[in-house]
Amino acid sequence: MYKTLLVNKIDPQDFTGTKKRIFFLLGDMINPAKELKLIEVINKLEFLDIHSTVYKYNGVELSIDVQKIPEVVKLLAKEDFLIYSIYEIYTPDL
Repeated sequence: MYKTLLVNKIDPQDFTGTKKRIFFLLGDMINPAKELKLIEVINKLEFLDIHSTVYKYNGVELSIDVQKIPEVVKLLAKEDFLIYSIYEIYTPDL
């Protein structure tokens, strides 16, 4: 059976500064030490509103500007996190 995931397309040319809900799918999140390290690393991001951060069993959802994605990836990679996917959470236009 196929599992469907609805996501919005990320536009790398989006320079509007509008914050979007970006999800980072990370590996080894079953490890409690890795979860604690993720919280510590995410708290280092000065541009981030910590209150809008959502930690999930398989990654983290951040409310950020699209142009900040490479900065987050760089920090996560530097801290040895396994990044499997990055996408914007689907929100239908009503």
